[in-house]
Amino acid sequence: MDIMEKGKGKCKILKDIRSYIAEKYGLSYNSLTCSHQDDCLGTCTQSNVELAYILRRLESMGITDIRQDETLSKMVSNYVSNLSIPELLRECALGIIAPSNYIIDTEGDIKAPEEDITMQEVEPQFQRRAILKCAVAGIGFHDINDIWDELYVGAKLALVRERNNKYDKNAVAIACTGDYDGNPDDFDFNFILGYIPRAQNHTIAAMLDMGWENLLEAEISEMKDHAPYNDRLHITVYIRSKEPVEPKDDRLRIMYFDNEGEWKDFTDVIWEKGYSHYRWGGCPPWEPDLPDKGDKVVFIHKKEQKTTLYLMMAIATGDGCAPYVDDEEELHMVDNCTSYVLTVVKGPVKVNTDELTFLSRDLTERWQPDFKLEKQASDALLKIIQDYLAG
Repeated sequence: MDIMEKGKGKCKILKDIRSYIAEKYGLSYNSLTCSHQDDCLGTCTQSNVELAYILRRLESMGITDIRQDETLSKMVSNYVSNLSIPELLRECALGIIAPSNYIIDTEGDIKAPEEDITMQEVEPQFQRRAILKCAVAGIGFHDINDIWDELYVGAKLALVRERNNKYDKNAVAIACTGDYDGNPDDFDFNFILGYIPRAQNHTIAAMLDMGWENLLEAEISEMKDHAPYNDRLHITVYIRSKEPVEPKDDRLRIMYFDNEGEWKDFTDVIWEKGYSHYRWGGCPPWEPDLPDKGDKVVFIHKKEQKTTLYLMMAIATGDGCAPYVDDEEELHMVDNCTSYVLTVVKGPVKVNTDELTFLSRDLTERWQPDFKLEKQASDALLKIIQDYLAG
């Protein structure tokens, strides 16, 4: 089997692994179609970026260990068993294969590890805002066709200040990150994709001159195979926050109704006002993990065959509920409870009760939403609601 054929086979196995992980954990993932025609080793920047995306999504869901997945372990072991020793050492760079877990014995055989899957360390996340969208200028002068098949939407790019450009004092070149080491004074400007257009480069040049290059990010936002050179490659430049941000904990809470009268009262108020008022608390008052403003709660009324769901969001708590209640004295009762006002986000949604078996008896028979679901259960419940409405 030649290098190209073998590499394409390895690429397919790795793509199947990524697709399996994405499908199991409900991730939105569509692998880009590979148009590479030359010799292929089976891995590339695109495959590594796709893997990093999946790992970041898993990390944001609170999933940091998928080693117990038997199917995934077999897929990875099958992949590893077909590698030569030099290939194994190279493929460890993928991040999904942990070199310390694989043993090469004295006869040169690769022994399967006890744990096949290791999570790659996920890079910190930053808030960012787009400050420029533009086509790349001058790509016809820099052999863009030679590397066009290696580019893809979402690829990270380097912004390089070319202070000695005799045609434009604000010149900002655009390069692939692998070609730029961060020092513009030693950079060979023959290895660039093009430039930020002269009419749009003033702000970016000033920010680079002020030493803010670490706060700027650029990536490919659009590629047009058959467009003129001045419209063929588009990028977006972002400015990001100085400090990383903690991933938002958007897990759902649930509130279970088993009383027909209480459920009818709830639905009547929802249809009349569009929101509902509740008082929740506990003793001691600091123990219950009650919602904050903006948290989402799924109200559940389960029957033998069908279960009705409302996805609600807390729009006010405590004294902030005053505009929504008829009797403000309810807000100032002397007890350990807090007022909450919730409005409908989605619903009513009627699903087959057997679709909710992942919500255990202990979870569903709670009279107030004083806990958040585990990430996997939360995502599954939200997906059921969204799929129902989409279908």
